[in-house]
Amino acid sequence: MAFAIPLIMLAGGAVAAYGSIKQAEAQQSAANYNAAMADQNARIALEQAGAQASLQRQRATQIQGSVMAGYSAAGVTSDGSPSDVLAMSVSNAALDEQNILYMGRLRSIGYVNEATLDRFSGRTAQEQGQLNAASSLLTSVGRATYGYSGMARGTPIRSRNESPLYEEY
Repeated sequence: MAFAIPLIMLAGGAVAAYGSIKQAEAQQSAANYNAAMADQNARIALEQAGAQASLQRQRATQIQGSVMAGYSAAGVTSDGSPSDVLAMSVSNAALDEQNILYMGRLRSIGYVNEATLDRFSGRTAQEQGQLNAASSLLTSVGRATYGYSGMARGTPIRSRNESPLYEEY
């Protein structure tokens, strides 16, 4: 019966180590899932920006066409100020389109950075789980060895409260 106590200690350490590894695997899986979602969001941000830029370009082309039609209907020639106004309108439309694309790239970069951080977090969780598992095993081996050596010498295993090192004065 006395020999069973160190075995139970070892088994407890093995169970704790297994739990640490499984917890780390779950954390890594969650981090990898979050990274995949962030990668997907990065692609979506670029696609949305492209679609918004395309809509902006279409609207600008329609507005410019309406302005030209209005000039023609009013008998205004495209020389001088009307031409300058139209050129400025084209320039502003191109700037708006570039701003939309730039904002989409910024959102995408944010998601890519988030994915990188999630992957790093997953690797860290995995490493920490392995270290915790090793620590649990080593601690249980140490306790079991100490307990077994004490039993072999005939020294009873004491709890912390029964140890002479923790006596109260």
